[in-house]
Amino acid sequence: MKNQYVGDIGDYGKYGLLRFLANHGIKIGVNWFLTENDGSTDGKFTTYLKNPTERVYDPELFDVLQKIADCPEKNVKMIEQAGVIPDAEFYGELLKSSSLEADAREWSRRLWFNNSTLMLGKAELIFADPDNGISYRKTARTKDSEKFILPEDVAEYYNSGRNVVYYCHKGRRKQEAWEQAKAEIRNHIRDAQLLAVTCHRGTQRSYIFVLHPDCYVKYERILTAFLNSEWRNMFTRENVAGNASLAHNQKNQEIKIILETLQPRFSVCKVTDYSGIDLAQPFCFMAATDEENSLVCPEALAPENTIERDDGWRGFRVVGQLDFSLIGILARILKLLAVEEIGIFAISTYNTDYILTKEENFEKAIRVLKKSGYEIKEQL
Repeated sequence: MKNQYVGDIGDYGKYGLLRFLANHGIKIGVNWFLTENDGSTDGKFTTYLKNPTERVYDPELFDVLQKIADCPEKNVKMIEQAGVIPDAEFYGELLKSSSLEADAREWSRRLWFNNSTLMLGKAELIFADPDNGISYRKTARTKDSEKFILPEDVAEYYNSGRNVVYYCHKGRRKQEAWEQAKAEIRNHIRDAQLLAVTCHRGTQRSYIFVLHPDCYVKYERILTAFLNSEWRNMFTRENVAGNASLAHNQKNQEIKIILETLQPRFSVCKVTDYSGIDLAQPFCFMAATDEENSLVCPEALAPENTIERDDGWRGFRVVGQLDFSLIGILARILKLLAVEEIGIFAISTYNTDYILTKEENFEKAIRVLKKSGYEIKEQL
């Protein structure tokens, strides 16, 4: 995104889509992927604002853009301050790294991106608006990567519990290549469900939604309503291959999840080996890697050969044995807690999932989950 694009015909459709989502209860975080103006004529397609018939799509939005588009120093801050996207969070730090050496460029982008995750911490849906969409060939070390969102960016937002939608365009791709490009993000996020819509005014602009499985049905319904609204004359649905069936996603959503609190207070430990652990005791979770031996256990069971430990964790587990075909159960819980800034330690076993929080956040976590429809069962 460049400030010079503000108010362009592409902006009209983009904000129309985001406003519709926000007005249907989606908390949106916008990462502008803001880059410097380049002095080109891009972003000067604002003549639609002189045509009253264009106002029918979203009169309030049309009137706001009409006031902003002719301002000599128009910028995204004006969009933020005008409340164009209700209740949204924004990240508008300039992404400017092309002049740096490769190592510094990578470090600079990582710092910029990490700041975005903090600034957009309460968002359910992250909207990314890079100049040229997504690139699967470039890296953070590449000179002009600032014009693109990278798949690892999408994956990091997604793995933090958020859904993601990013601007993309077909460009000169043939249809077969375009179909592959729309679905390629699945190579980086295995369980993601994808939806896409395309705005056909001016240059074709597509918006690819990367969704947690338990959110798919909700977003599919909202986007269907959007495509049946006044915006149907500007937008169409894009097919994306490889999604799980609607019935499968509905099954995930309709399952009643019961969480059971656990009595022990837990320690997260690093140990020299596992010889000091009584495996007959419940709630001992071990993980041996090429770098460490980790242990999560009740505080009273932490062995003498512990090198480091962090006490004061409380936990709960998903009741019952989860079917391996069910996806997104843990992700949804983590997302709800992340929005409330509750840190967690998650453990998955053959049967089910366990979630630990620090003791000072435990009661708050229970309240958040109850409010979101989870049944909380107290362990005797």
